[in-house]
Amino acid sequence: MKKSILYIAAAAILSACSMDPELTDRYSEKIAWTSEANAQLYVNKFYPLIGQDYYNSAVSDDCCSDIMKMNSPISNENYFLYGTVTVGPDNNLFNNWGWGHTWALEVCRFLDSMYKYGDSLSEEFRNYAEAQVRWFRAHVYFQMARRFGASVVLWKELPPMGEKDFDRCTPEECWDFIAEDLDYAAKYLPETDDAGKLTKGAALGLKARAMLYAGRWADAEKACQDLEDLNLYELEKDYANLFLYTRAKGVSKESIVEYGYSYPSLSYTFDKFYCPPGEGGYAQASPTENLVAMYRMADGREFSWDDPEMAAHPYEGREPRFYASILYDGVKWKNRTLDMSEGSQDGVSATGGTTSTGYYMRKLFDPSQTVGFSESDLTYYYMRYAEVLLIHAEALAELNRLDDAADKLNEVRERAGFAEASFSSKAELMKELRRERAVELAFEGHRFWDLRRWGLAKQTLNNTKRKGVKPVQTGEERTYTVFSADNKTIKYQDKYERFPIPLVETQRNEALEQFDEWK
Repeated sequence: MKKSILYIAAAAILSACSMDPELTDRYSEKIAWTSEANAQLYVNKFYPLIGQDYYNSAVSDDCCSDIMKMNSPISNENYFLYGTVTVGPDNNLFNNWGWGHTWALEVCRFLDSMYKYGDSLSEEFRNYAEAQVRWFRAHVYFQMARRFGASVVLWKELPPMGEKDFDRCTPEECWDFIAEDLDYAAKYLPETDDAGKLTKGAALGLKARAMLYAGRWADAEKACQDLEDLNLYELEKDYANLFLYTRAKGVSKESIVEYGYSYPSLSYTFDKFYCPPGEGGYAQASPTENLVAMYRMADGREFSWDDPEMAAHPYEGREPRFYASILYDGVKWKNRTLDMSEGSQDGVSATGGTTSTGYYMRKLFDPSQTVGFSESDLTYYYMRYAEVLLIHAEALAELNRLDDAADKLNEVRERAGFAEASFSSKAELMKELRRERAVELAFEGHRFWDLRRWGLAKQTLNNTKRKGVKPVQTGEERTYTVFSADNKTIKYQDKYERFPIPLVETQRNEALEQFDEWK
């Protein structure tokens, strides 16, 4: 636990059972600052901001892209993609405006209280406490920035009493503020932390991610290089093993920021909702053939249904990440063999409750749950070293340092068993990098946002239907048919590149103007 964040359950800041030394049922604001232990309990309030729902929100985001699909035809994600429910200021699947600004103000409230009452604590601890909460403020502003075009209300301090009208910032101001918070965090967070709290690597990693979205390639590249120069992180040798870590097992050297669960006190029920129905799961979401086709053959060749040999045996000879990530027809899983043919227990259906694409996830599941489902405690990764290498590769490519970019990209590819590749152009490198991000980071919630920031969301999604594969048994021969897994055509609008400010916010804040495209 020396480099990563193993989150602990949120401690109630003013709980009578955990604050000391006074025994009373009410506490003044000053009590939090009577000791470093009490102050850290206050900081702990922010830690469940990430990872507390395991990968549920990540899967939901990926289901709004080409690589995954919610199996129920009436899911919110499908309604969004089909245009069944119109996105607007009063209805937005991606709305987190209230959540983000509430937590940003909580950080301001924490800092205001510490500046008033924390003089008895050491300067070193106060800097450390401030670094932690400012990391979380950067996190929530990043989450808002990618939804609202980085034009939000910036809370650097608590607003004056009585004032209620505040304007949006410019995108430059938003990205500047996120970078400022993360620079402070990187300065005062320790390089390692045995208690499982935030570290310097967490600040540098989030800055690299944020600056990538901002298109500030030099800043993203420097953050990646600074993180790599710590010499604390490396890729897990076995991709599949990476997603089988628990708190009891320890921490992977690939982990930069994680949420560490611990059964039974802090656990989740993810498997129950996404596993195949044949083992009692609800099968809420499935990978698409769009994603599966991106997994290369083990020898580096691209998979193609036009190749007769590949089409006859589509699930043989694929790269290791395919077998670590995807449950497919004929795979042995938990002491049984999955049958995806129509009419079988786990087979393809358009009505929900089973796969609509011919696939299920395997990555993120706990394979030890073989009889029914109990709560599990596999580690959730907010950020891992593979993502940093991919960010670094992209930033270097945008800076036209193609050889250096290829080196970073190849580090990730080589873990998957591929030979070192060279690229003759930026376009060729970016094509491979985009495929790598889709495959390497599958189900971790990046694909939808990647397509938007690359300006490829409409091109990739609009007027398309996601693909699935149906197995067909004819005598002793089993063949596979690619089909449209969507029963409606996806509609992606230009204005989805920036989602609308909630109507209630513009109604109660007269200085807050709605984006032109959503008026």
